[in-house]
Amino acid sequence: MRITAVTPMKNEGPFILEWLAYHQLVGINDFIVFTNDCSDGTDLILERLDEMGHVRHLPNPSCVTGKEGGHHWAAMAYVDAMGRLRRSDWFVSFDVDEFICIKTGGRQLIDLLGEVQGADFISMNQRNFGCAGIETYDPDQLIMAQFDRAMASDNSYYGWDRARGVKTITRGGAAFERMGNHSPEVSRKDLVWVNGSGDPIPPELYTGTLKSTKGAHSGNDLVQLNHYALRSMENFLVKSERGDANRKVTEEVKYWRQYWNQYDDNLVEDQSMFEWVPEVQAAVDELLQDKALADLHQASVAWHQSAIERLRGENVQGKILKQIKQMHHRKLERERAA
Repeated sequence: MRITAVTPMKNEGPFILEWLAYHQLVGINDFIVFTNDCSDGTDLILERLDEMGHVRHLPNPSCVTGKEGGHHWAAMAYVDAMGRLRRSDWFVSFDVDEFICIKTGGRQLIDLLGEVQGADFISMNQRNFGCAGIETYDPDQLIMAQFDRAMASDNSYYGWDRARGVKTITRGGAAFERMGNHSPEVSRKDLVWVNGSGDPIPPELYTGTLKSTKGAHSGNDLVQLNHYALRSMENFLVKSERGDANRKVTEEVKYWRQYWNQYDDNLVEDQSMFEWVPEVQAAVDELLQDKALADLHQASVAWHQSAIERLRGENVQGKILKQIKQMHHRKLERERAA
């Protein structure tokens, strides 16, 4: 069985090996990774992993157009035209800050697929993880071991029907029009689409691509997508300078303040990935036995450490750091009061 992951990346070097090692352990065996405009060695790390047979690394087609932004969309359009995904048994598009967290059987993708036999699409709801109060970037700790505070599954915490973003595991032979970042475009109503609890998503929602679900259409009993969009406060400075993948690079403090407020959700404890830590760390250590890869990884870590030191003293990122600290502590106070 071939299970394919499609992932665009830019300046994510220190986080690649953990993400790759974990998803190899749960059953993804075919990785197509696109990069654009990397300055931290992400592209070099992926080139080495390509040489070692772990991934297929390609330049994002957006680099050819010369247009700023739209990198996810360009990658999706290109890989859809390849026809490769339709020859895979299953495929999924998701990012390096997202981890497929399977909650059934042996916590492998094969166990999840066994629970939803007959499905064409399995939409996993994102579970956003906040910074858990962590300011400092620690390159010696796995992301999955550091961040254990997340958004609540029960919307009663919020007092409104909060939408949950989705990424969709798609059967390669399913009759979809084209793939998308969140889910494929679908027009037929006779296809079987389920949520992360294995419950049917009604055909009236099959309108183009499904980007999010609400209420009864959301579910995470079988699988959820752990979304570490922020990581530490220092990591967020680098993210804000890098810019958003599908928008023009901006220095506006307002946009990044809003982004932080949306994703810094620390309402409940979630240690769903903790049991994977020893096995993933061992797999990362094994990858790092390759000296060329280890040197590239360490160079990328050093680049991020240097960037953080520089950004802390700059006007825009200095403002962002000050404001996100204040926002984080205000949210914690409100949550405790509630």
